[in-house]
Amino acid sequence: MNTVMAFKTLMLQIYKPTKQKKDLMDAALLRYSRAFQFLMDRYRKELEELAESKSAVTQRLLFNLIDKETAQKLNDYDVQPFKDSLKIEFAAVSASYIAQKRKNPRVRYPLLFLDDTRFASEIADCIRQFDSARISPQNFAYRCSKLIGQKGNLRSLYFGRYAMNRNYCLLYDEFKDRFYAKLYLLNRKESLPAGNWASGLCLKYVWAGMPPLIPKPGSRSYIVVPLAFGKRQYADLKKALENPGLLHSARLVKREKKYYLMVNMECGQRDALTVVTTMGVARNMSGGLHYTVCREDGEIQENGSICAAPNGENLFRLANTIAGIAENNRSQVVVEANGGRNDRLPLLPGEGSCLSVGQYAALVKILKYKLPERGLPAPIEVSANGLFHTCPACGKRTRRNQVSAELFICIYCGYASESEWIGSESLAKRLEQYRHDKIPLTIRKTGDGLLCFNKILGFECLLPQGAADYTPVYDKLRQFLENMDGEYIGDPKKYAVWRKLFYAANLEAAVRFC
Repeated sequence: MNTVMAFKTLMLQIYKPTKQKKDLMDAALLRYSRAFQFLMDRYRKELEELAESKSAVTQRLLFNLIDKETAQKLNDYDVQPFKDSLKIEFAAVSASYIAQKRKNPRVRYPLLFLDDTRFASEIADCIRQFDSARISPQNFAYRCSKLIGQKGNLRSLYFGRYAMNRNYCLLYDEFKDRFYAKLYLLNRKESLPAGNWASGLCLKYVWAGMPPLIPKPGSRSYIVVPLAFGKRQYADLKKALENPGLLHSARLVKREKKYYLMVNMECGQRDALTVVTTMGVARNMSGGLHYTVCREDGEIQENGSICAAPNGENLFRLANTIAGIAENNRSQVVVEANGGRNDRLPLLPGEGSCLSVGQYAALVKILKYKLPERGLPAPIEVSANGLFHTCPACGKRTRRNQVSAELFICIYCGYASESEWIGSESLAKRLEQYRHDKIPLTIRKTGDGLLCFNKILGFECLLPQGAADYTPVYDKLRQFLENMDGEYIGDPKKYAVWRKLFYAANLEAAVRFC
């Protein structure tokens, strides 16, 4: 039987750090933020050219953009302890930007850190665009508000690995039953004197064999900070004592004058369940969720409502409830992408506010490790645009389907249901619709013949005038799919189309001409 690997993020608060340690963490976060923005500014031209090209974008390619001269320039920001982490994050952010830019050319270039000088420059640029009527008053107000919100915000500091003598690791005092973190934040020239900093503590590394932390004479480039957390995190950390290999990368985060270590932890492996149903989970009008479980034949097996007060603790309970229902039904969970933004959820008069976009998005993040913990695949996110105007039966979308806030009737096929159930039903049946949908090849008449193409793939084939059939198109498309060689990396839509055609049992039956 196949197995699945699950991960979760432990949110551990750094407990009452001294002023000196606060200053050291603030300085490290500031240096990291400035260096990251320097990398993004330095390679803006190259990344925009990659976004415009159709070439494959790999992590190795993005790593290799950072030449020796630029790597040396990073030392001016005193980020020697974080160089590897910066490269990894630079590659991840760049790949995400390129993928978004290819889908939407209007996507703005990432602005990760905004100091006073950059803030003044960006505001001045907004004013120039507004004065020249290049942006609307609404867009001007939105962009200025966003810049004000970004000003001075420090980016989280990424620790790319769990290690005893670099990046970060956890420590444990078995006599006091307390956990600590060892964070490498300093350069050699900024190192602290060893001193008697561990007085009264008996710290051991959370590492194979639990070796003791023995301060060496001289200086040190790390700080040791106590950690505070809840019962759930405590249970997870106890598991890490038994198997330190569960601990992976982490982030140092500052939120509202408090500091947190967000540790990425492996939940272990378990036998993967065979999925036999799909389960759509959508927002509803009364602040909770609706779910619908569908069998392979499209018939509804189970549906219901889950009520929850939208706060952080209850989101975990909500995720556990969803995961339990999915496990009982052996379901592939399907959720709204982007927090359900633009799903057109109808609201009944007098009803409480629904689960917000941010709360729903946070719930989806929790499900991404809660479901694999139970042997189920991670949730699939699909576009939520017009979800509550989309017919679950035929897939047609129009606002005219929404007869009232309470009633949905499809004007194409006549399917009728209560409006509150439409979202989860549509999600549950979306995958089956995707399986049956054919990939369109557009035909355009030209002076030389018929041009057949698909914009998502970047495929084109010219049929000469008088061609008897479409056989040359199929032959060229097969060759095109075989030669793509990873060009779909970083572009989920292109990958989905490529995969559907590449693995189609009958290519002719998998496409339609329009």
